[in-house]
Amino acid sequence: MKQIVTFIVLSGLLCSATASRSKRAAYELPDGAELIVGPIRTTFVCSNEGYYADIDNNCQIFHICHTAVHADGTSEMQHWSFLCGNQTLFNQYSFTCTNFQDSIPCARSRDFFYLNANLHIGSDVPLHIDEDAANAASLTPGRSAQPPVAGPPAGSRLPFTG
Repeated sequence: MKQIVTFIVLSGLLCSATASRSKRAAYELPDGAELIVGPIRTTFVCSNEGYYADIDNNCQIFHICHTAVHADGTSEMQHWSFLCGNQTLFNQYSFTCTNFQDSIPCARSRDFFYLNANLHIGSDVPLHIDEDAANAASLTPGRSAQPPVAGPPAGSRLPFTG
C-alpha cells in the first residue's frame, strides 16, 4: 500500500501526517465523539458492500463498506465510519440518521442488513417492498400506532398540479 506524507505548517511548526492512499481508516471519527457515544467499541468489520448500523455502539455510528478494484486486478474492502448527530441513530431501514422514535430498534438492525443488496440491482427496482415497510412500521416506536398512508391505486398517476 502506498503512503502519502503531507506536511502541514501550524503556528510556524512543521508537522507531517501520513495517510493511506487507498483507504481511510475505519473509526476515524470527529474529536469528542466519545462525548456523544460514550466509549467507542471498534468491533464492526466490513464483510459486504453497503451501509451498516453499528449495533455495538447503539447505532450512533454507521459504516459504509465498498469493494475497490485496483488497476492490477486486486481488490480490497474499504471501510468508512460516520457519527450520527446528537440524539439520533442510524436507521438501517432508511439508511439515514433519525430520531429514536422514527427508527427501527437498534438491536433489530441486523434484520434489515439484507436491504443493502437492493442498492445495486437497478434503478427500476424499489429499495423496499411492502413486506419490508410493514415489518419496519411494526418495529418503529413512533410509527406502529399510526394507520398506513393510502397511496394512489397501482398503475395510476397522481394528477399534475403545477
